[in-house]
Amino acid sequence: MDTQHIVHPRGEDKPYLSHGGKTGMAVSISFTSLATIFVLARVYTRAGLMKRMEPNDWMVLIALTFSYVFMAFFIVEAMNGMGMHGAEIPASVLVKQMKAFWITIPFYNAALLSAKASILLQYFRVFPSAWMRRTNWVMLGILATYGSWAVFSAFLNCIPVSKFWNPELDGYCLSEKGLWFSNASMHIATDLAILVIPIPALSKLDLPKRQKVALITVFALGGFVCLTSICRLVALKKISDSTDPTYDNVGAASWSAVECNTGIICACLPTLRPLVSRLVPHILSTLNSRNRDREFHNAPLPHGQAPTYWNGTGTVSTTITAMDDIEYGHHCAEADRVLTLVPGTDLHGKEKLILRDTKTFEGATVTIETRTESSSSSR
Repeated sequence: MDTQHIVHPRGEDKPYLSHGGKTGMAVSISFTSLATIFVLARVYTRAGLMKRMEPNDWMVLIALTFSYVFMAFFIVEAMNGMGMHGAEIPASVLVKQMKAFWITIPFYNAALLSAKASILLQYFRVFPSAWMRRTNWVMLGILATYGSWAVFSAFLNCIPVSKFWNPELDGYCLSEKGLWFSNASMHIATDLAILVIPIPALSKLDLPKRQKVALITVFALGGFVCLTSICRLVALKKISDSTDPTYDNVGAASWSAVECNTGIICACLPTLRPLVSRLVPHILSTLNSRNRDREFHNAPLPHGQAPTYWNGTGTVSTTITAMDDIEYGHHCAEADRVLTLVPGTDLHGKEKLILRDTKTFEGATVTIETRTESSSSSR
């Protein structure tokens, strides 16, 4: 017996926890915990700060629920000999491992597909153009079609189902390699499609270059899911060629945990801007003010017109832009507050501009609106 891979001496009633199983279990718990933190931050942002929950938010909660089911059975699998050589595992323990393995597959697919659906549902609100809506509906249709196949074929891989963990039974099983590689290929293809779909719309946003790059970068972080999918595909190739699958399954199982939870995290990232603004307001406000100052100073004046300056005797009314107080940081989003810039005085009696609340609204498109009524100007 190769004791290098065994952590505990065991009897029939004790867990068969190998070094590989312990490592895989740690990966699954760590990434599920990380995904939980991001989902809780998203729920606080949406329900607490923005005062609204939308279908894409509920979908990511469903994805996290599936991820927890996946993690629970991953732990059962790890405690029953995953990462050990098959010859070292008693038949009764191996059956427990294979039953847990069987149930993890559909819940892995369900978690990953729900996270992708959450991202596409976000696109409906962020990019309201007709072209984007048609594209999103097509993508959701593709997800629903191959996703249903991926989940149900995982549950009904073998007929009868018990043949999955007891190959000696009479019956029929689908090709494991065919299922694994076809589903993995579809996951990678849809990852790439979801990554590419918003790029044309993002590039057309009327934003300062630095903010546009930052926004594209946030959405592009979804490309990390593609990397994890490719790593999982490599691990699947290893187990598909293995003559000792219980020993070689650790890599594929661990990358499955990483992939579905990374998908959940990436689905949450674009929604956390209001929370970041609340926690570290100076970062985003500094970026926004610099860009607005640069735009103001660089803006061309009409031919023959000299610049004018507010001298404290006029009124300046400015509607705060969506850039300052909304979720995604562009002109199509919704703001929570509208502020008016009016003349006032500080504690020392010096004239200055101050911001005051003017109204609260929801569901409106916000644009920059500046009105200047000045009784005198300097030229």
